[in-house]
Amino acid sequence: MILDEDIAARENVAWRVEPAVPDPANPLIEPHYPWDSGSVFAHGTFLKDPIDGLWKGWHVSTPIDWENFEAYRRLTYCESEDGVTWTRPELDICPQPGYPKTNIIFDFDSGGSSQYASVLVHPEAEPARRYEMFIIRAPSRRPKGEGSGWIPGIPREPGAAAHPYATYRYFSPDGLHWTAHEGPLLKIQAPGNRLTMPYTTPIGGADQAWYYQLEDGSYELIQKVGTEMHPGGFLPYDIFFPYGRRVMARRTSPDGSVWSPIEVNVEPDWKDPHDQQFMELAPMKVRGGYVGLLTSYNVREQTIDWQFAGSADRRIWSRPSRRPTLPNAPLGDYGGGMLWPTRNLVEDDGRVYMYYGALEGLHGDPYAVEPSLYTFYGAICRASWEVDRYWALVSGSGGPQAGSFTSHPLPAGGKRLVVNAATSTVAEGSLSAELVDPGGRVIEGFGRGDFAPWSGDAKAQPLRWAGGEVCPRESAAVRFFIQRARLYGFAFE
Repeated sequence: MILDEDIAARENVAWRVEPAVPDPANPLIEPHYPWDSGSVFAHGTFLKDPIDGLWKGWHVSTPIDWENFEAYRRLTYCESEDGVTWTRPELDICPQPGYPKTNIIFDFDSGGSSQYASVLVHPEAEPARRYEMFIIRAPSRRPKGEGSGWIPGIPREPGAAAHPYATYRYFSPDGLHWTAHEGPLLKIQAPGNRLTMPYTTPIGGADQAWYYQLEDGSYELIQKVGTEMHPGGFLPYDIFFPYGRRVMARRTSPDGSVWSPIEVNVEPDWKDPHDQQFMELAPMKVRGGYVGLLTSYNVREQTIDWQFAGSADRRIWSRPSRRPTLPNAPLGDYGGGMLWPTRNLVEDDGRVYMYYGALEGLHGDPYAVEPSLYTFYGAICRASWEVDRYWALVSGSGGPQAGSFTSHPLPAGGKRLVVNAATSTVAEGSLSAELVDPGGRVIEGFGRGDFAPWSGDAKAQPLRWAGGEVCPRESAAVRFFIQRARLYGFAFE
């Protein structure tokens, strides 16, 4: 993976973003039952379960005949053997009128509306805790006359009329039957049912939250928070007006219970349109760091699409390009208004998949003179990329003129240089390279003239010069020359 911070010098190079490929079977899950007749929505987790090999999804569903769709968000479940053909199992957990068995996991009597279910699978855990879920519950948001405003199993605060709008933690032996473990963990600051910005307290949160467990067993939360709006950014029909802008922030926890204060890590900058804001960030580990799928909110148009981001440490993120990897479809088609990704990218059989809520309409009315929010109508779709092919450096001018970039000096002694690259199959293209010492001098035997230009398509191609394959210096930079070629990544190994 190559990021801007890996480049010491560049000339005539630019970023190519690989487009996501929509699944030919889309839409995969459409509205069907009374409780999902409006939208089979995202705000959840899709994964391939390491315990039984099934594809599974925990997501939000909403009916069509609502007055306040946010109050009608139920957590529902689906599964698939191949990731394409999905079923909504008939479970005896939450019956509905005329439907003694449904695919509903959380109805309103279990704690109000539900959103952003982060499901983690622990195959080696004790049976009762093999599935873990962090989920935002809003006990006060429920249809009139349905639900008590309390989450069973969670102690009540003395004198409280209901449990607060917050994140709660659950465990399950099978991913279907859940027991509340603790909460509220992070409360939503919503006086008067409006989010307040910025969140300045350690327990402050926003109405979006994705939870992850890191390799060392600790936990990470990536959430949407608000900061002060940059000049010219306010739009009166944005439901955030006049508080601020949406940005991404990170928290960590050693145990999933006690969380650090927020650390903002993705926000608009001078390269973005003035209305640019961000809703979600879904990271995935790759060689050399992390790829993140960033939910990009285009406030002027009230649309949502995706950008790519990259990070070496999950803390500092950069965006190689601001172009969407999956543009919106025509308005009125699935995905024409908003693309809401689920919690995580899923790698399987050479592809990386993202399941998403593909909504027909806009977030709100772009002709309104005050904050507005449309109801959501949509289905579950998926899109994919080839593994390890997300963005690449290419010649900025195109054509036969090569672009070049030089890396910073890297530990290279006794190692080979390996590239992930592809040259054009339409016109003659090539990739060349030379090794440079920390003083900027070309290493003898490893110059561009000592290298036979390479053509082809490979994800781990060793390069060779007249001086050999192994770098003779402890430290060396690489200068690449890219002509009708795509360079996705490189490493000394």
